[in-house]
Amino acid sequence: MNAIGVDVGGTKIAAGLVSPQGKLLNEARYPTANDPEKLLDSLARAVEEAADDSGDAGDGVEAVCLAVPGLLLASEDKVVFSPNLHAIEGLPLKSELQSRTGLTVTVENDASAAAWGEFVFGAGSEVENLVFLTLGTGVGGGVILDGRLLRGSQGAGGELGHTTLHATGPRCNCGNRGCFEIMASGLAIERRARQIAAEKPGSDLARVVTDPRGFSGEQVTELATEEDALALSVMRETGTWLGIGIAGFVNVFNPEIVAVGGGVAEAGDLILEPARREVRLRARSPSRDLAEIKPATLGARSGLLGAAALARDASGATVLDAG
Repeated sequence: MNAIGVDVGGTKIAAGLVSPQGKLLNEARYPTANDPEKLLDSLARAVEEAADDSGDAGDGVEAVCLAVPGLLLASEDKVVFSPNLHAIEGLPLKSELQSRTGLTVTVENDASAAAWGEFVFGAGSEVENLVFLTLGTGVGGGVILDGRLLRGSQGAGGELGHTTLHATGPRCNCGNRGCFEIMASGLAIERRARQIAAEKPGSDLARVVTDPRGFSGEQVTELATEEDALALSVMRETGTWLGIGIAGFVNVFNPEIVAVGGGVAEAGDLILEPARREVRLRARSPSRDLAEIKPATLGARSGLLGAAALARDASGATVLDAG
């Protein structure tokens, strides 16, 4: 039996029909509406469009899983807080989507679904314990322990991006200071680049930061690949904070693999090597000696594929039988 996974983002909805082997059989994309009713309509249309190919795919489909951003109250299948998509807060997602599509609906946190995707189909497919981090504008993550997704008592477990790394650090969007998200994300790269550019106004980094066409962390990465000393220092500092956070997760969860994905991770060893060095300094043996820090492999598909692998039928059984 196939399943549908839906990755709900702040700007777009991606729904896909997925086989038990992780093959994407059909896909639908819609912009994310900021109105609750329009959002539900878009979700239903995306699911129905993705399911249209189910007859040709051979196994049909009877279940869908929504991977949603924000803090999820699992007992009610509701998002209680989503900083980048307020329209989804409080919606009865399961009942609304079941009535609109006729499919059995499961709701999961988007970062946890992405972690499950990497565990089932990607970087963690040969291990039982995985920590997954996705580094973009913010930081998301998920944890797999002994082959099971860590959800916590309310379904809000695995919120790795808001662990505190620096008690007096910069203010995070969540209101706290020094969160993983504010220290090791794309926004962190941009903040550090602006600080250094202000101190070195004649530098290539300052030229990039003040580009009238706009500025992003990807430009700092590009400059670092050209061995610009200031850009390299930005990436090293970001990688160092990434390693500080990972070292704590290695000590707590004792994973075989820490998989790092998201746009920032495309910098590769520019950010991962400083992180590995910090983990060697800070994590404890034997966990430190086991854990391998490596790039995630599924890219933007991790959330969609992971959601499909978490879809459950009316009896509660995993449809893809992949976990």
